[in-house]
Amino acid sequence: MNNLKAQMEFLHKIDELKDIFRQSLIVNGKRRENDAEHSWHMAMVAIIMKEHFTEKNDLNLERALKMILIHDLVEIYAGDTPAFGAEREDKFQAELEGAKEIFNILPEKQSKEYLQLWIEFEEMNSTDSKYANVCDRFQGFMQNLTSDGHTWKKYTPTIDRVLERSKPIKDYAPEIFNKIVIPEVNKYMEKGYIIK
Repeated sequence: MNNLKAQMEFLHKIDELKDIFRQSLIVNGKRRENDAEHSWHMAMVAIIMKEHFTEKNDLNLERALKMILIHDLVEIYAGDTPAFGAEREDKFQAELEGAKEIFNILPEKQSKEYLQLWIEFEEMNSTDSKYANVCDRFQGFMQNLTSDGHTWKKYTPTIDRVLERSKPIKDYAPEIFNKIVIPEVNKYMEKGYIIK
């Protein structure tokens, strides 16, 4: 019963993710995307785009999906840090503290598993975490495409910053990088939303 109570408390708490809004706009441009929508969309990217991942034969999709679904839960405590906004030096530490707080609600075994998965996602040092990061970066990239470059227009990042953000895609899904990322980045450079 204690495990069930802790799990129910966790499930109630993570509903707050629906109220953490990102800078990205949803496809119709009427409002900002929330973290729960971002995680759902990332999970769909992971399911649909697996064939384009260079290490797909070694991928444990279930583990990658777990990382995707939990990676932003820390923002319930740490808040969202926009990809192209001002650098935040305490981001990792704030999010680590948030991870400990949110996952400590769970029974001990699950708490340890999810904290480790979150750290693995952040460190991007396994096949599963590499794929989860590819999906994270590509989902955010797609949000810019469906909103006419909304966050690029808002923050006018340099080409170097956009390409650095897309590095997991370049390294582990080069077909997507070469056929989608580069041509679209060039279009938005011509519009002046991404600067040299």
